[in-house]
Amino acid sequence: MKLGLFFAGSVPLLIGCSTDFHPKACTSDAECGEGLVCVAQADTTLCAEAATSPLRIGMSAAASGPSQDLGTEMKRGVSLAFDAQNEAGGIHGRPLVLEFRDDEYRPDLAEANAKSLLEVTPGATPPRCPTTMKPPVDGQEPFSTTVLNRGPEAVVAVLGNVGTPTMVRFAPIAVETQTMFFGAFTGAKNFLRDDKPGPCKKYIFNVRASYGQEAHATLEFFVKRGLKDWKHLISFDQKDSFGQAGYDGLNAAYTDLGLTPIDAGAVIQRCQYVRDDLTSVPAQVTCASDHIQTLLDADTLPHTVGIFMTDTYGPGSQFITSLKQWQYGDPERAARLTIYFSDVSFVGPNSLASRLKDAGTITTPTGPKPYTDLVYVSNVVPNYDQDKSDAVVEYKKLIAATGAAPTFTSLEGYIAARVFLAGLDAHTGAYTSDALIETFENLPELPLGLGATSGFTKDSHNYSKSVWGVGINPDGTFKNVYYWREGTPISFFE
Repeated sequence: MKLGLFFAGSVPLLIGCSTDFHPKACTSDAECGEGLVCVAQADTTLCAEAATSPLRIGMSAAASGPSQDLGTEMKRGVSLAFDAQNEAGGIHGRPLVLEFRDDEYRPDLAEANAKSLLEVTPGATPPRCPTTMKPPVDGQEPFSTTVLNRGPEAVVAVLGNVGTPTMVRFAPIAVETQTMFFGAFTGAKNFLRDDKPGPCKKYIFNVRASYGQEAHATLEFFVKRGLKDWKHLISFDQKDSFGQAGYDGLNAAYTDLGLTPIDAGAVIQRCQYVRDDLTSVPAQVTCASDHIQTLLDADTLPHTVGIFMTDTYGPGSQFITSLKQWQYGDPERAARLTIYFSDVSFVGPNSLASRLKDAGTITTPTGPKPYTDLVYVSNVVPNYDQDKSDAVVEYKKLIAATGAAPTFTSLEGYIAARVFLAGLDAHTGAYTSDALIETFENLPELPLGLGATSGFTKDSHNYSKSVWGVGINPDGTFKNVYYWREGTPISFFE
């Protein structure tokens, strides 16, 4: 890195004079002069040339493997925002560099990426954070029994990581090394979304709504569509921390809404597939169909069932098509049964829609129906086809220029990056995580179209609390169905 050099006086350089020049110490950019910025250097902060002092930001997500669409699209959205910012001059003249690592949606690779991006070295003293010795998921190996430190070439912050099982092996290393972990593509609660940031959790900032909030919005939607009680509710979820976050959110939402109490000793029916294993899905179709058939056998009445899905697009599309084939395989069952499927935002809505569209139609007693029929997604960003907010309009312009199609996942990446860049731009001192925390906690409201409840505070590092429910059209596009935000009842577009 090239540093700005300053003479102690104005005496010209003569043979025999000292050639030891020293960069100027600083606390803010304003102290450095034109074209210079205040940069963290080891244990101090020094003035340096902005153009040769890039802000390196880390990201770990799947760019290969069965769930690669999720990481590829999230990275696309982040890159759109970074490229636009760089074209506008970067951040105070400093270029942005995205240091991306492929983790294949595998927790072990995510952990390795964390250690690489943060240049982690163990120390001799006890860990700073409890999650270092006791991971968020019971039974997993500790990260370290001693403190973990950042190296001198560590990225400034981590932005837009994808996935819950990968997050629980990355985020604890970030907070242990006192590195900002920002805008991850996961709605899991656990230690990421506690009500008040603590000494370690203060480094975590979320942009999207949580899976618990998505579950609350979805359950309100199911009830408005005729769901009677917990017996008519099914969770189809991934058998890991991601699926557990969705299932926990569903149970909490059921209690919060004050619906018919669950019988003592009973639970909401749960059908769990294995991550990245499509061969585990057929058994879950049987799990769901057997449960529904029991409801139908109990009487001769019509039944409405809601299935809350915490999954990814491959298993999700297979489950939906297979269960619909069972549903419509018997005329009497088809006549009495209505099933609403609702996926959480992480599914990869566009990939799910594409697969259901390609599956075509299914024969029913009343004629052919598309596999997209009664399939919904609880999104955490607005519908890019219909929303006119500043962020969505700019996103569509930028993505159109690349020739790529818009998706909800790349829009989420773009919005997370926009919030992150707004914080970087508002900051004037050295870009250390501790210094950035106060800047983000006092970030003014941004015109992003994420709802009236959006923003960070000292007591909450969760930016948006809004959910946009969309239905999938037969051609794979999306229609607005409802809007929900924390503290208000669900409202419908039609």
